[in-house]
Amino acid sequence: MVLRLYEAEGADFVRRLNGMFAIAIYDGRPPGPGHPRSPNLLLARDRLGIKPLYYHARGRRFLFGSEIKAILASGLYLPDVNWQAVSDYFTYLYVPSPDTAFEGIRQLPPGHLLEVNLGSVEVTLKRYWQVEGDADHSTDGDVSQKLRDLLADSVRLRLVSDVPLGVFLSGGIDSAILTGLMAEASSGPVKSYTVVFRGDELELYDERDAARRVADRFGTDHHEIEVDVADPGEMFDLVEFFDQPFGNPTFYLTHLISKSTRSETTVALSGAGGDELFAGYPRYRALALARWARWLPRPFLNGVRWLLSLPRDDHRGMGLRRARQFFDGLDPDLARQLLRWTYFLGETEKAALLGPLARSEMAGASGFLHPDRLLRRRLEDSPLSDPGNRVLHLDIETFLVDNILEYTDKMSMAVGLEVRVPFLDHRVVEHSLGIPFGRKLRGGRTKVVLKEAFADLLPEGHAEAPKKGFNLPIARWTQTHLGGYLDSNMSREETERQGIFDWEYIQLLRQQHAGGRRDNSHELFSIVMFDLWYRKYILGTEPIRRWKPASVAGRV
Repeated sequence: MVLRLYEAEGADFVRRLNGMFAIAIYDGRPPGPGHPRSPNLLLARDRLGIKPLYYHARGRRFLFGSEIKAILASGLYLPDVNWQAVSDYFTYLYVPSPDTAFEGIRQLPPGHLLEVNLGSVEVTLKRYWQVEGDADHSTDGDVSQKLRDLLADSVRLRLVSDVPLGVFLSGGIDSAILTGLMAEASSGPVKSYTVVFRGDELELYDERDAARRVADRFGTDHHEIEVDVADPGEMFDLVEFFDQPFGNPTFYLTHLISKSTRSETTVALSGAGGDELFAGYPRYRALALARWARWLPRPFLNGVRWLLSLPRDDHRGMGLRRARQFFDGLDPDLARQLLRWTYFLGETEKAALLGPLARSEMAGASGFLHPDRLLRRRLEDSPLSDPGNRVLHLDIETFLVDNILEYTDKMSMAVGLEVRVPFLDHRVVEHSLGIPFGRKLRGGRTKVVLKEAFADLLPEGHAEAPKKGFNLPIARWTQTHLGGYLDSNMSREETERQGIFDWEYIQLLRQQHAGGRRDNSHELFSIVMFDLWYRKYILGTEPIRRWKPASVAGRV
């Protein structure tokens, strides 16, 4: 069907597609009407970047694949580190696209085509989709009804399947809405899957009661899958599915959920994208609060920062870290503020972390570009004028694509599970980004318009239940499993021999964390994941696997 559409419409065929895809079409026809540059190779990636596509172009060589390992397996590319991407990685905990951690390997951006003339190996990148400017809803009728109609149609399209299909059902409203829409469109009971985490460390994230209320409301064939994360050693083996360093530990939960769900079904619907479209993250509330906080006297703000520095963190939650991030990150420059609120190592910290090899490589490349350039460019290029929606659009093009969709695709496909994301139907995205931000976040309430549109589908009290998040106890594991890895594989001698990291600074991060002075868990985890990637893909070695849980001695 896709080839027939291409034959009829040429490269414009991609505008007729709806869904997730990464497509390569070889056109070997001789030059003629409608195809003067044949033979051609055409690559296309879906509008939201749900599916990945990588390529390497150098001289008369062009390689591509849905995974980086396909390019590496060709034997025509010698792995080399992209040090600018490494610098960005330690800020974002992922490598921002279109770069990868490999010099010369790129990602095809979402909503783009890549045409390759195989005669001259000329490469042409074209954008075929972009959200339009703000919609005029003054005469648009019922915005909520249109949202409901579009999302319901998106769900119906994604229920087409020749294999068993279910839904990831958490305690949030996004998955509850999907479950309700699936129930309306299905002739039989919907299969729903909720993960229950074993162990006291994860009791804060237990959403089984909320999920049961939704399952009872729609009479689903409900499955509670118990997962044990007490020994996360398996987590360190998963770098091979990313092919580049990836430092958001949530990927491990997605792996466990996908593996367990795959034993029951082959396709699952997910609520990914709902937070970015409808202002579901705490940082969106922080945006509104920051407008008032900036008027407070500087001595007062400094006093608050000092008070927040006094308590020791027991690493049982994210509250203290988020409060510190909020006040430390206040900045009249929006890009810098979002960078400090959402992401991790700053430039001063990275300069202290990186060793002589990394510094020399970066100096050879004229030094690092500041990571806020990536956010700033997206904000400036957005066609939206509503300030809040510009931030949502930014997160859709960065945090969603390179972080959430990245680990969702990699971890589900690793076990043969196909995950579909109805919220990221491009029609839903276009409509939602046209809805004024004030209809999404109002009086501290998030996702207001979404809750209004689907109020009848949500069990009583479900819409206003606090967001629990989707996290691992990585802060507490830092003194055990991560510490054991660092002790076994990154001794002073080994670290100084490689020259990538400053061993003393890593110990400082560990001591600050162990003493409760600062939550450095994500920073330390990103170091471990980079070391795993560097050993496997650049050095061709494996880490020591028999490490023991460790704790850091010393006082801060």
